[in-house]
Amino acid sequence: MTSLIHDPASLREAAARHGLLYGAALGTADLDVERLRRIVLRECSLLSPEYEMKWDHIGIRPDYRAGDRLVAFAAEHALAVHGHALWWHGSVPAPLKGASRQAFAAAALRHLTATVRRYTGRMHSWDVVNEPLEEEPGGRPDGLRPTPFLDALGPDYIAVAFRNAVELDPGAVLVLNEMGLEYTSPEADRKRRLMLALLERQLADGTPIHCLGLQSHLDAVDQPRRHPELRAFLREVRQMGLGVMITELDVSDRHCPRDLRRRDAMVADVYRAHVELVLEESRTLAVTTWGLDDGRSWLAEGRPRPDGAAVRPLPFDRALRRKPAWRALKEAFLRFR
Repeated sequence: MTSLIHDPASLREAAARHGLLYGAALGTADLDVERLRRIVLRECSLLSPEYEMKWDHIGIRPDYRAGDRLVAFAAEHALAVHGHALWWHGSVPAPLKGASRQAFAAAALRHLTATVRRYTGRMHSWDVVNEPLEEEPGGRPDGLRPTPFLDALGPDYIAVAFRNAVELDPGAVLVLNEMGLEYTSPEADRKRRLMLALLERQLADGTPIHCLGLQSHLDAVDQPRRHPELRAFLREVRQMGLGVMITELDVSDRHCPRDLRRRDAMVADVYRAHVELVLEESRTLAVTTWGLDDGRSWLAEGRPRPDGAAVRPLPFDRALRRKPAWRALKEAFLRFR
């Protein structure tokens, strides 16, 4: 175990000791908060645009101003950028939702080409395809989620996306990003099996997938501290030669006791256990939290507490003070060999 005597001053430094990037999802509005900007520059080596590079934000008449601003900020301060996300069923522009298959396929390829080409050479990585697997059983045998991409391009749409992306930006890490692989349930077991089969097929066909993205939207009560199923899954991913990125990490305290000390301890415990497990079992490239502070978390509206108390899922509180989750992340980075 690595000594914690000489602690680094930031998550960025702690991660860098072992060749990792630590990042956070940010929006352009975050850049206007001076204190938050300072914390980003101190703590982060990577940023992930929260909305600014999603297709519905860019639009069918492309407007890249928000993405350009984030990429320029990153370049000015020597931060890596993770492009989230090129093809995702949840960010299809409204005018295309009733389009013909031919029209949708043409628009999707146009969007991918224009977006990747615009930022070629400036991105550390891309979420090329986001959430390709369905949530519930009873669908296709291969588990692919029914989406406009699947409907327009067929089951080869993943290969089409990755092959186009690698031609346009050969230096970027290309990521297949998925949710729900981290949980403990029959549905999660099934999704892990489907993901392994999907990766095996794609790699056998030469699809240039470099990395699996684990979103890691976790729950402080439900998430197991020991998770042999996830360990076994990550070992198989590693044996395929793929890297892993934790892409959207946060820990919901929705079902925790109201007491802040107990809540924060439970959240921190999940941060520590999950990150340590992933680092131990995979070739991890980066860990990204879905935001830095509680006040800007999507969970405030997405998964509010039944008692109405403010949620506390991220490393910093609403006053931008470090929390036990921050310390847990730092300790997990430092224990990684």
